Amino acid sequence: MDASPGKSSALNTDTEETGLISPTVVAGLKNLGAIISLPLTKLLIANSLKLTLHPDATIAPVPELYASNAACAKQSEYAVVTLYALATKHGWDGHQLRQQLEQLNVDQAAVDELSRVYEDSRKDLILRQLQIGHSFPHITDIQWRIVCDVKSSTSDCSTGVASFHINLGNFRQSSGERVTIVEFVCNAEELQSLINRLKEIERHCQQMAVV
Repeated sequence: MDASPGKSSALNTDTEETGLISPTVVAGLKNLGAIISLPLTKLLIANSLKLTLHPDATIAPVPELYASNAACAKQSEYAVVTLYALATKHGWDGHQLRQQLEQLNVDQAAVDELSRVYEDSRKDLILRQLQIGHSFPHITDIQWRIVCDVKSSTSDCSTGVASFHINLGNFRQSSGERVTIVEFVCNAEELQSLINRLKEIERHCQQMAVV
């Protein structure tokens, strides 16, 4: 009689933990080993780990990841970074991570690679989490500028493509000094994707508030 309640409790815990992973992240994880080939999946996971451990470093781009389906690759990259952050925050070991991925029906070869990389890098991920802390940065201000490559009198080469330099920050309560939290560069397509994601978050928050 005691076995059933224990089993039910374990199942509830698994369901709650799986619910931490958003549909966007799930979709990105399911691309791995399916839409994205296994060799590129391994490359993407390795690159995502670098982005997770060294977000402030200048990491060389990997153009082959985005050659065939850039939107799909970016979604999967975001998904892997998010997965490892969640797994570290909630103290999952390699076995627990594997269980979560198998419940989501992620490609088995991708599950093996994600679990292996996580287990091998878990100590580094924990140290990175400790450096960040449990409080997210509070962003209250945004600054931006457009940079466009144009022809000049000394050069005939020009891409004519505009890029957006975005700077997110806040102000110190004590001095009013502005502090930069993150700065990044993106093109028009990437900026629109970011705006759409933020709108998606806003809609989700509004729905949760109604519930």
